[in-house]
Amino acid sequence: MTGVTDVLVVAPHPDDDVIGCGGSIAKHVRDGARVTVVIVIGRERSALDDAVSDAEFAAETEGAAKALGVHRCIRFEEPSRDFVLSRRVHLDLVRVLREVRPQVVYLPHDNDDDVEHRMVHQLAVEALWMAQSEFFQETGGRPMPAPRLVLGYEVWAPMARFQYAEDIDGQIETKVEAMRAYVSQLRHAAWDEGIRGLARYRGAVSAGSGHAEVFQVLSLGGMPSSGRAGGGHD
Repeated sequence: MTGVTDVLVVAPHPDDDVIGCGGSIAKHVRDGARVTVVIVIGRERSALDDAVSDAEFAAETEGAAKALGVHRCIRFEEPSRDFVLSRRVHLDLVRVLREVRPQVVYLPHDNDDDVEHRMVHQLAVEALWMAQSEFFQETGGRPMPAPRLVLGYEVWAPMARFQYAEDIDGQIETKVEAMRAYVSQLRHAAWDEGIRGLARYRGAVSAGSGHAEVFQVLSLGGMPSSGRAGGGHD
């Protein structure tokens, strides 16, 4: 991934970017890239963290981004469980894509068990096509060039098959630190231990040792194939 200056990560929920590709984010930052994270859906409250205010939760999100070195974190605050793939949210993401013009894009893989993760996968693939087209001029900006690489990451459901593995042995502690910024989420599950364990397993499978993140390769130097079919959705 030499020569990468701008990276965009599309996350369905707060902390999905950390779980799915936090080590890779930290590695891009180390190598001098600007990383923009878009979090599509807002916070879903539970009885375990209801005492945490929205401002406190936003501070957790900012703390995680700071730990990874994220350049900018954009929150769409779409409603959880009422999220729909509207023209408006597509255009919101197209605006970001045309502004950032990323060489590398990360999004949830296409077969995650969480329905909102699959919806955001579809949103991102379609927005990538839209951002590269001559249409949708209301978003402003020029059509963006095709990213060099589009990768699908795992969060709720580990992938049965992957095509790319990134060594994050030097970034695993940063990834865990970023996850621990989400104090409220650790009340639900030991995500900090989970991401370390998954990274160790992926490192063993892909390289025999160390820590790794694995990805579905959705595109190399062009639009995701399903993006062309999705381009007609307004």
